[in-house]
Amino acid sequence: MTDRMADYDRLKLEELNYNTYLKVPELTSLQNLRSQPPHHDEMFFIVIHQSFELWFKEMLHEAGLMAACFQRGDIAHSLKVLKRIQGIVTCLTQQIQLLGTLTPEEFAGFREALGTGSGFQSVQFREMEFLCGQRDPWFFQFFEGRPQELARLRARFEAPSLYDHFLQAMAREGFAIPQEVLSRDLAETHKLNPELVEVFRGLYENPGTNYHWVLACEALLDLDTMWSTFRAVHILMVSRTIGGKKGTGGSSGVPFLESRLPLRFFPELWEVRNVEWHQSGGEQ
Repeated sequence: MTDRMADYDRLKLEELNYNTYLKVPELTSLQNLRSQPPHHDEMFFIVIHQSFELWFKEMLHEAGLMAACFQRGDIAHSLKVLKRIQGIVTCLTQQIQLLGTLTPEEFAGFREALGTGSGFQSVQFREMEFLCGQRDPWFFQFFEGRPQELARLRARFEAPSLYDHFLQAMAREGFAIPQEVLSRDLAETHKLNPELVEVFRGLYENPGTNYHWVLACEALLDLDTMWSTFRAVHILMVSRTIGGKKGTGGSSGVPFLESRLPLRFFPELWEVRNVEWHQSGGEQ
């Protein structure tokens, strides 16, 4: 019996290989062209957007760990997680530029096959924005016929953002985070708080043994900067591909994307750059 079990275990290990572990046959069977006759560039379009969704899934996975790091005050580990998320956003920014290799004529060759499909309908992208603090119930309308995805989105909408977790961690560490910030309505996008700006000014001017908190602030600002860069590159790609035409799914296209460009996840970390600084004595 023992020998038979050993043979069975060995057989199972032999069956688990690169293709079976990653489910490559299933993964590569999901690119179904809808254009008639099949347009060569539709495959390219599908692969890019499917890979986007895989990266969004990974970002949400990492963001969950980052929130846990903030909850337990493990700022050093959160910096590692932030670095990985930043790397993914950089990858996505480079990847979206690939769509710019489509000429207007090439995209038009299969655009009708998309039907009402639109990036508006990416629940994972919207989850990531909600998780970073940008919350707008207007987007719920695009998920009304998809109850499971709508429920996921509403859960993100009502849960603390990464910024909320970070500020709560600072409060537990003894920083004077305003109570109105800590007890705010989580379903609202965080608004600039002047008292919180002063908390960050104090941290930057007198970090003492808290310089790891300064590094965390800078890492969050890096993420915000990279997300803004992604938005800007997205606008250029869409402008290059469809010009001023309306987007699929009924969006206004470039004007809508441009309206999102000024958004910031962590407003106080930007506003603290505008304060008057005391002269520094150098290294502290």
